[in-house]
Amino acid sequence: MQNRELCLVIGMVSLLLSRLAGAQGYQWTEIVIPGTTVLQAWQINDSGQVALFTTDAGNGIYADGIFTPLPAPPEGIQSVAPLGINNDGVITGGAVTVAGDNRGFILRGSTYAIFSRPGWANTFPRSISNSGLITGTTDDGAGGTAGFIYDPVTDTFTDATPPGSFNHIVQGMNAFGRITGHGNESPGIGRYGFVWQQGTISQGERELRPFLARLKIADLGTATRGINDSGIVVGFTNEATGENQGFVGNDASGYERLIAPGGEIAGNSTICSSINNLAQVVCYVWDSTATPLGAFIGSPATGKGSAGADKRPASTGAVVQRTNGTSVARALPNNLPARALP
Repeated sequence: MQNRELCLVIGMVSLLLSRLAGAQGYQWTEIVIPGTTVLQAWQINDSGQVALFTTDAGNGIYADGIFTPLPAPPEGIQSVAPLGINNDGVITGGAVTVAGDNRGFILRGSTYAIFSRPGWANTFPRSISNSGLITGTTDDGAGGTAGFIYDPVTDTFTDATPPGSFNHIVQGMNAFGRITGHGNESPGIGRYGFVWQQGTISQGERELRPFLARLKIADLGTATRGINDSGIVVGFTNEATGENQGFVGNDASGYERLIAPGGEIAGNSTICSSINNLAQVVCYVWDSTATPLGAFIGSPATGKGSAGADKRPASTGAVVQRTNGTSVARALPNNLPARALP
């Protein structure tokens, strides 16, 4: 575990004007797959490979202008959807059985391994760390959810459910075991994002509490999604207008909005899902009816992007806490592989 002391945040915090180096001037490279539109783009690894699926049920990996579909699902599985890929090229995601149940898969080369969390109706993997551990969410078929960490080597699940909340999604995990996701504290109160570790870690007289950061911003809340080894997180807010806006940063340096091309149009949303160790982010844009408009890899101006690619500057702005206004988030389906809840 990481020994250096992190800035601890207890309870809800507001997001500060970003001082994050490289956050200003993000440049965007559109993920273009001829003949189709990217529906949702998920984890990006340090090689720039992105797990995604498209509007015509194309499921696969994109890298440097090349889209590689996943192999055909194994017997007993009707469809698969990739959500995570690590630096070794190991892929994880959702698998739907012929009976309609949701399971997880691990794909190494052309070989699938199917898994599910015992005692739960549905298993939804969300990402895979470079250590090979998989994070995700399970549900009981009756509205109950729980986060998990799955170790495929030992075939064991560890609960990763933040206490005192419900409606969890657990997604990111870095090399130090820091986990990101969101939860709701009570009905009618929006999502809070978190950076979390299981248990309390003591180092001499220092103590790292379980919630290293707990974020609640905008009108309807915050969903934290990816985290890299530097502790920089990415995610999106829920606004009173019904829109989503991306953000990047951490509590020590502040946070900044990320609005991908097209996301600046009124009614459109930017949903950011992952960040790698080059601080590259993956975001996709939907209109007000959740119709996909495109997906993008964002690279800091001082970082490494795709050489020679068409890049456009981001529309960015300070993230500030909102104290007035309420609205109802639009419903988004949670079926895989056609679409996963952001």
